[in-house]
Amino acid sequence: MNNRLGRALVAVAISAGVAFAVFAVGNAPASAYGHNGTLEMWQVGMSFNCDNRTLCGDELGGFWGWAQFTRDPATGETDADAQLTGCFHSAPGVGAAGAQHFAVDAPGWIIQPGSAGPQTFFLTTGEMTFTGHGQPVTVPLTQDDGSLVTPTNPLDTGIPAMPGHYSTTELLGFSAPGISANIQVAFKPAR
Repeated sequence: MNNRLGRALVAVAISAGVAFAVFAVGNAPASAYGHNGTLEMWQVGMSFNCDNRTLCGDELGGFWGWAQFTRDPATGETDADAQLTGCFHSAPGVGAAGAQHFAVDAPGWIIQPGSAGPQTFFLTTGEMTFTGHGQPVTVPLTQDDGSLVTPTNPLDTGIPAMPGHYSTTELLGFSAPGISANIQVAFKPAR
C-alpha cells in the first residue's frame, strides 16, 4: 500500500489517479468540539468510494476516516492524529481484496498553499501504523519518492484547513456515477 498520507486520506490519487482541486463551498462551517479549550482544533471526517472501473481501474472500493489537527497558539506546538480504513474490491485475477486500517501520529504540521487550495494541511513529521492482513507494521511518513517527511520536505495531505463541506464536485472538479468523495472540516478556536 502506498503510505503517502495525503493520497491515503483523500484516496483520490490512489484509487482514481485523478488530479483534483478543492474549492470552498458557501455552507456555514461546523464547529469542532472537545479537547483542551486552550488549543485550536480542526476535526476532519472524510470518505471516498469508487465503483466505476472506467475512473478507478481495478482499484475499486474506498477509504473512510477521521483526523484531528491541534495547535497551541501560545507556543506554536502542533499535533495531528488520524484513524482511517480502506477496503478494496479486486477485479478477477487482480490483486488482493479486503480491509486495512491505518493510524497516523504526526506531532508536526503546518498550513500552506497546496493541493487543497491556499490553506492546506502539510505534515512535517510522523509515522503510520498499518493493521490488516498480518502483523501491524509501523513506518515513518514518506513522500512518493521514498524520502522522509521533514519540516523541509513536508507532506501535502490534500485536506483543506478551511472549515466547510467539500463534495465530489469540489474535490474532483466533476461528478460521475459510481464515485463519491466528501471531506468535512470543523474548527474550534482556542478560548
